[in-house]
Amino acid sequence: MKLFVCLLLLIVVTAVCADDWPWAKYGLPVRHNRCSVPLKRTDWAESYHTAMLEREKKPGVNLVFLGDSITMMWRSQSGYEGGTPVWEKYYAPRGAANLGISGDRTEHVLWRITEGGDLDGLNPKVLVLMIGINNRLQDNDKPQWVAAGIKTIVDYIKTKLPHTKILLLGDFPCWEQPTDPARQWVKDVNALIAPLADHQRVWYLDIGPKFLEPDGTIVKAKLRDMLHLSEIGYDIWAKAMEPYLVDLLDGEGKGEVWERQP
Repeated sequence: MKLFVCLLLLIVVTAVCADDWPWAKYGLPVRHNRCSVPLKRTDWAESYHTAMLEREKKPGVNLVFLGDSITMMWRSQSGYEGGTPVWEKYYAPRGAANLGISGDRTEHVLWRITEGGDLDGLNPKVLVLMIGINNRLQDNDKPQWVAAGIKTIVDYIKTKLPHTKILLLGDFPCWEQPTDPARQWVKDVNALIAPLADHQRVWYLDIGPKFLEPDGTIVKAKLRDMLHLSEIGYDIWAKAMEPYLVDLLDGEGKGEVWERQP
């Protein structure tokens, strides 16, 4: 009898929560994991976001990059070294849009692609997504929470952009030593999101090992502060991703290149 009452109370509470869930209009399921709940930023990123959309959202965009500072810094900004020459070589000719904002966590990206309108009016062939490391650096969120947030993002993009192929990148390794706890955290998150790939709408690629030395360490020549990429690092990213991106942009994502992933 007690079990029945508890189950009944759970059903009632869930129903009430669902009625009050503000993100139902976007088709997002009720979540109590903060990594899966859209959150608007109210710091400097608010004005940057507005300017970014005015600059980046153009008719006919076929390639979109979505993420945090590692994506944002494809274009050198604020005096820090970035990947502008690499972007100009690989992605400017393709008319790509850069929707990266420094400091974003999974919940911020969720807000941007729902309430923020980042994807409104777009219909790209491919969207490149990498997000999650700031959940570790800022809040030390558990890998399973962050992976759930990334899945929520992917699921929403699939609905919002039904004709777009999603290239989901594993988070890149960071900090100098392979024994740093953040390294294992990245591996755990990547292991959890890799199965999201179905080679129908979502493809997964982990090029993180490309940034490591033979002994597993990271050097500033590739990651200028052991987290953000140098121009050399962006060149490594572009070259490693290019054959997969070409297959998605020009083909159906069925090429043999996916069988030869690093």
